[in-house]
Amino acid sequence: MEKIAVILLETYSAKLYIAAADPENYFVLQAFQKEPIKLALEEDNDHFLKKPQIDQTIKVLKSYRKVCELHDVTRTIAIANLFRDSKPKNVYSFFDEVYASCGFRFTTLSDDDQNEKIYLGTINSFDVPKGVAVHLSADGLHLVYYNRRNIIEDAVLDVGPVSLLNKFPFEELGKEVALEKIRHYVQTLLGDITWFDSVDPEYGLVVSGDYATDLAKMVRKYKKYPLDRDFGFICTKEELEFISKQVFALELDKTKKIKLIDEPRADVFAVALVILQEVCNAVKMDTISINDNAMVRGILFSEVIPSTMERPISDVLGYSVIAETSFHDAGQQQHNEQVYNLSMLLFKQLRVLHRLSRTTVKVLRVASFMHDVGKRINFIQHAKNAYNVIIGSDIFGVNHRELILAAFVASLHQGGDVSLTEWVKYKDLFEEDDLDAVNKMGIILRLAEAFDYTKNNVIVDITCDILGDSVILKTISTGDSTFEIEKAFEISKDFEKCFHKKLEIL
Repeated sequence: MEKIAVILLETYSAKLYIAAADPENYFVLQAFQKEPIKLALEEDNDHFLKKPQIDQTIKVLKSYRKVCELHDVTRTIAIANLFRDSKPKNVYSFFDEVYASCGFRFTTLSDDDQNEKIYLGTINSFDVPKGVAVHLSADGLHLVYYNRRNIIEDAVLDVGPVSLLNKFPFEELGKEVALEKIRHYVQTLLGDITWFDSVDPEYGLVVSGDYATDLAKMVRKYKKYPLDRDFGFICTKEELEFISKQVFALELDKTKKIKLIDEPRADVFAVALVILQEVCNAVKMDTISINDNAMVRGILFSEVIPSTMERPISDVLGYSVIAETSFHDAGQQQHNEQVYNLSMLLFKQLRVLHRLSRTTVKVLRVASFMHDVGKRINFIQHAKNAYNVIIGSDIFGVNHRELILAAFVASLHQGGDVSLTEWVKYKDLFEEDDLDAVNKMGIILRLAEAFDYTKNNVIVDITCDILGDSVILKTISTGDSTFEIEKAFEISKDFEKCFHKKLEIL
């Protein structure tokens, strides 16, 4: 599996992402580092980057070179998203010096290219086929209006929180006046975007960037949210308003930092919240889906799977579970796929019995495909380990509740009961019948794995007859399936306890 590094050089930070990739097929992010830098030009600058700025940046990039070597990186993609307002006169000599010192050849992306990457990183990571993708950086706001395979409209505004603070400084205007002027300025620029009026209410709003993940951290803390995950977190407009009021009430200046979040300046984060508030108002949406790094994922999709530039991935969940199992469970793809197929067959055949909604299929799909990922940690208790691996994975196409339920279902495939200690941790995310659904899907998964116990794919179909107090599963095989049927029959007592029917297997 190839190791690819993406280095993103921005005005105030340098970021390193390392992914394991199977070219043309998939990738999985494995490592991330972020270091502060400062490549901005001051107002009275003579339009030259100064030596301390260059030296600091090169120092960070040299450390990234060592990290790449430790990870056996074979390909590096170095992108510089810099200098929206003005370009230094020595920018090209700066890039030459970086190359000579670190070996990284940086390229720049146009606004259109950046918007395309944001779109690719959103449409191929979220089950949001129609929406507005937003990326907020320190010095710019990207807005991409898309419908499935196409970008309908897009825009880039010079309203990053740092650039706005340079334009409306708190120390000169005062906090309240500056925030009001910034809000009015952002409203005016967003009001000039005519295509906002055509955004349908059914469209989703997906926001990425460091300020979006900082917002997610604060909302999760406020709600006492049990899952420590930014990707896929849903923030309501009311929650955004509440956090904004709390932040605006603080003493805001360049020296203050808010606990919990990565942004080192409270005033910068406050302005970012103003921008996000006005975006929500402009597109008339009440919920925000958080995407932690849309642009980087978009870069990786375009590099690793070039076909996504023409046609997005149609099944993001299917892509994601294959990618994750290929990393955690590389030698068992055929078995994983067979257990998944048999789980889907059993779910369909037993529908009258389990009476679970179609939405639970996504939960069973993740659990069945990833049931053995825990073997990477320890074979003996791999079901319990699978629970932790699934919760810790960036699986696309499911929400947080579905991800956690899938982890619980996978934890049952070696038998046993749901850990009530763990269940209570996430109780606020669950619905009334979720525990019953997890137990039923756990039985289905155990049967599916038993039907491929020898990993020979001998059972190709299953039919079900429900007669009185009995359930008869008839298997269709391409070879000797005696051992599979014996293993499946070992689950009969637990099946009867769960479904109140005796199990017979033919």
